[in-house]
Amino acid sequence: MGEGSAGVDRSTGTLVRDGESIYFEVTAADHAAPTVVLSHGLGGNHASWWQQVAALSSRYRIVTWDQRGFGNSTRAGGFGPQVAVDDLLALLERVGGAPVHLVGQSMGGWVALGAAMRAPDRVATLTLTDTIAGVWTDEIEAITATAAAGVVARYVPSALGRHPALGDGFAETNPELAVLYQLLSSMGDKPPDTEVFVMLAKMRVDHDELAVLDLPVHVVVGEHDGLCPPDAVRKVAEAIPGAAFTVLPGTGHSPYFEDAPAWNEAVTGFIARH
Repeated sequence: MGEGSAGVDRSTGTLVRDGESIYFEVTAADHAAPTVVLSHGLGGNHASWWQQVAALSSRYRIVTWDQRGFGNSTRAGGFGPQVAVDDLLALLERVGGAPVHLVGQSMGGWVALGAAMRAPDRVATLTLTDTIAGVWTDEIEAITATAAAGVVARYVPSALGRHPALGDGFAETNPELAVLYQLLSSMGDKPPDTEVFVMLAKMRVDHDELAVLDLPVHVVVGEHDGLCPPDAVRKVAEAIPGAAFTVLPGTGHSPYFEDAPAWNEAVTGFIARH
């Protein structure tokens, strides 16, 4: 849990690349503290991490940012996970604090893994949460496609507080938070989901190249994640040499939001050990 906001500094900024403005925030009580960079998923933006910023900025220097078209970042030209890797590497240069602890949620996992493989010297640890991160195999594809079809079949877009990235039943047990998640997901000039899904399917990691990740890797997944199911995410962890694997009970695709204390403890516990 956090220790309150007294003495915590929050600053905002923009990184201009290719004519686009990439929005970011840096929050810390001590700017010499280890830097944790949080990369959001398709249903999120920098504000999605409010429970992490509030709880962790007394111990870490927290960097949150918006990918192109999400939150406060622009999307006039190119977008997608490949472009976002370049944006993230430029952001790391801008905010400093290397080596940093990279965290990627869902779509952000493709970006975080891509950046870590391109510049492993800038990364202290890598956490991939509820993501395939491009580590596709035929088996992972089959498991993911079957589970996602079930989520789509149950999803009612017009229902208040319903979102495919939230676990089944979350809207009943946490109606206010479910509505907040839905509202946060609506922000920005977001690219079409279907286009992003195609990009994520095409951005694949050569498993032989995963050996470049000579750093601690933690793969986390919600027990009831229907978009990146645990059986598939476990195989992602098995493909990464030495990766740790954690399942968070009772959560869906967004455990950082659904059960922030448990997610925060799992993620920062791994960071602290390394």
